[in-house]
Amino acid sequence: MELSAVGDLKSRPVSWLWPGRLARGKLAMLDGDPGLGKSLVTLDLCARLSRGQPFPDGPARSGPAASLVLNGEDSAEDTIRPRLQALGADLERVFVLHAGDGPGAEPLQLPEHTAVLDDALKQTHARLLVIDPIVSFLGVHIQSGNDASVRRALAPLAQLADRHGTAVLLVRHLNKSPGRSPIYRGGGSIGFLAACRSGWLIARDPEQPSHCALAQVKNNLAPPQPSLAYQVESAKSKVLSLSWLGPTDWTAAQLLAGVPRNPPQRLTPREQARDFLEGFLRDGPRTSRQIWHAALPLGLTERTLERAKQELSIRSVRVYADGDRISYWLLPGQELPESVKRFVLDLDYWRVGPLPGPTPLDKM
Repeated sequence: MELSAVGDLKSRPVSWLWPGRLARGKLAMLDGDPGLGKSLVTLDLCARLSRGQPFPDGPARSGPAASLVLNGEDSAEDTIRPRLQALGADLERVFVLHAGDGPGAEPLQLPEHTAVLDDALKQTHARLLVIDPIVSFLGVHIQSGNDASVRRALAPLAQLADRHGTAVLLVRHLNKSPGRSPIYRGGGSIGFLAACRSGWLIARDPEQPSHCALAQVKNNLAPPQPSLAYQVESAKSKVLSLSWLGPTDWTAAQLLAGVPRNPPQRLTPREQARDFLEGFLRDGPRTSRQIWHAALPLGLTERTLERAKQELSIRSVRVYADGDRISYWLLPGQELPESVKRFVLDLDYWRVGPLPGPTPLDKM
């Protein structure tokens, strides 16, 4: 440990890999449910970096750079390589670190194998390190639900990132606690996100399920960044690729809630009655008795139906058949069937005098 007065320290600005989002020398977190393209997003960033292409919302980069991928769930040969190819990566600038094939081979574990990771970063000069998912690379003695234990694993990783000027992106699945703040939705201890300088969420667009969005959860180094929409695509080879769709207004909390921002407005009873009558009479005139019995389950009252009838200019035609008076309702332009016309009792379509009948609508 070395003691220094703050006045003796030399100030330095934050160095950005992806401006406002991924800082060099810092840890960042990417949370999301399975199946939404988290790993694909990380590979897209690696591909862009390898070609010196701009990030989804940024200006052109100064030049290509290397990245290093640790993936505990996907095969490098049948998944990572084909996806990077589909994303247009320079495959000579994207590296993977995985256990060897020998009998004593073991996967990298943190913090035990920090030196191995240090050596890999020295060899590759990687500007981006992806650890996907982070829990697959924690030592057997690290308890992912314990804050102090998680910090013991991540502290050496943060020092490594600072020493090499590498942005480290940790990937994590969500827990099963819906309704909580995005800060608490990542699996395991809050210590994961606390150790990171920025946190990001991937979730499905509630209004366009074929789209997903990348939204900010926390950002200690820059102002709030806009959410970005994307779509996972499959080529003829069935290899997944990615298409960025630009900024979107969704926040992390809104995405997790999964509720459309502008739900349909609740109809007034009269609007509901109008919709009902237009639909029920669309295929032809119906009797007041048929209308009444269909309207009852909807909770529509006699008065509401009468007002909707007037607004839609629905006319009544009364017939006398089989010893009974029956009232037919007709939309403008409709006519009674020929089989019923000969029974017309009252051609005064707007007469509203009371007539006996089994439903309140018979008198209309």
